[in-house]
Amino acid sequence: MGNDSLISSLRQERDRFLAFAFCRADLLLELSEKREIVFVSGATQAIFGHAVEELIGMSIDDLVLPHEEPVLKNLLSGMVGGVRPNPMNIDFKNKLGKSQPLSLTGYYVEDLEKHYFLSCKLPTVVSATSPKTKREAGGTVVHDRVSFGKAATEHLKTNPDDKLTFIELENYDEFAKKLDKDTREELSETINSYLRASSTEANSAASFGNGKYGLISRPDLDIDKLTDEISKQVKAADPKGIGLKVEQASIALADSGISGGNAAQALSFMIQQFAHDQSESFSLEDLAHSLPEILARIKKTAERIIRVTEGEDFMIVFQPIVDLKTRAIHHYEVLARINDETGSPQEFIRSAEDLNLIKGFDLAICRKAIKWIQNNPSTQFNRSIAINLSAASIGDADFINQLTPLLTPLKDSPESLLFEITESTRIPDPLIANEAMQTLRKLGHKVCLDDFGVGEASLQYLRQFQVDVLKIDGSYVRDALEDETSAHILKAIADLCRKLKTETVAEMVEDEETTKLLINCNVDFGQGYYFGRPCNDISIFEEPDKPRTVVRRGETTESWS
Repeated sequence: MGNDSLISSLRQERDRFLAFAFCRADLLLELSEKREIVFVSGATQAIFGHAVEELIGMSIDDLVLPHEEPVLKNLLSGMVGGVRPNPMNIDFKNKLGKSQPLSLTGYYVEDLEKHYFLSCKLPTVVSATSPKTKREAGGTVVHDRVSFGKAATEHLKTNPDDKLTFIELENYDEFAKKLDKDTREELSETINSYLRASSTEANSAASFGNGKYGLISRPDLDIDKLTDEISKQVKAADPKGIGLKVEQASIALADSGISGGNAAQALSFMIQQFAHDQSESFSLEDLAHSLPEILARIKKTAERIIRVTEGEDFMIVFQPIVDLKTRAIHHYEVLARINDETGSPQEFIRSAEDLNLIKGFDLAICRKAIKWIQNNPSTQFNRSIAINLSAASIGDADFINQLTPLLTPLKDSPESLLFEITESTRIPDPLIANEAMQTLRKLGHKVCLDDFGVGEASLQYLRQFQVDVLKIDGSYVRDALEDETSAHILKAIADLCRKLKTETVAEMVEDEETTKLLINCNVDFGQGYYFGRPCNDISIFEEPDKPRTVVRRGETTESWS
């Protein structure tokens, strides 16, 4: 074969290789040992704004945003030794300095002058539970606590040798207040980049807020080195150059004794407990030294929730919700009280949500409330009641299928039962949740959106969901007399709801002065100790001659959760 034929054959093989490569990539890069670009092919103008000849000889480090450098460094170093890493999204920059994410994977060839061969693809977009409604797959936005819990349990089912690590920056909230906005955002981006660079996949790192983070990594990751790097970045951002104490603890699942279905339940619970801002039942020290005790505690908690749910080992109490102008009782909210416990079952409910057992408890509450309606009819008094449903339940497709058959006895009097959707946890699937709410409304049951103004998604929910009633969180009501801003917000919410033909309820009403303020703000209904303390005997509210005890509760809330 002559030289021309040989060259032609080689070109043909090269073109065939490129054709196969471009089936899965928008851009191909070859880097030298020093990470300089020696070959590039693909949509360079569209992606970078540079021609091929401009990129040759350029360091790839000059094409990424500064906070992504550790991610790229980790990706390339991970290839040495024959490892082909999972695709990882990295923010590059175009000629104008604007961000351009690319999903990268590749291979390192020792025998070809120690060169790196990268396949680059414009990333797809997937839904996420993050406040941002869209997130790039494996991209620069790390998980929140809900999505990380799901991702961790799924990942570790098939990768039991990987590690789950929790990292906490002590007193981060107070520290962050000392930083200007740009410094704070840059520090957050840098920490997230270090976590993504250290994770098994780009989509296995989480930021829970309050200086708390989660990470899934390979067994050989040096966690101490990672926390040292994070500590250096925090110190560099500190105007005083002191920084913060960074603590971490890891679980190696293969050595933990967690197996089967218990693994998902235990992991999810630990993640949620750690992520909660003020959790007192979980600490990194516990995790580092007492994993068996933690698992035993999780098992005991789950068994108790199941026992209470299946045995209906709880009672229901009633609190009136009144028309503010007429003071007539409009309906009652049903509140659960766990037998042998005092006060609101807040910890019980939160643990049930974290352990994915809340749907069963919600259904048990519904059964007991429906039975009460059947056994306590009245032609003299209005006995409509409202049941709380967790956001986790209403956002689960199977829940409404289990609930609707229970409602059959009320088909002729659906107005006797209302539903309040609480935002104690984030709604996993808003589309499914809205379908469930509309199913209930079509059956004649009114639906109320609870805790409005507390969750970060409140306004978004009001836009996404068609509801009949909106309950304004008590924090606005409590502060309205002393804080003009809270009063303005109350009136704005009430006026907006009137335009939407949605009724409003204000909770935590403690006195006549607050009642008059709410009337002036155009709020329809009120709930609070001023109108009645929760009681298991509903007749105490129906018979005015019975004495009532009005107790001021400060900042506590009588509620389902």
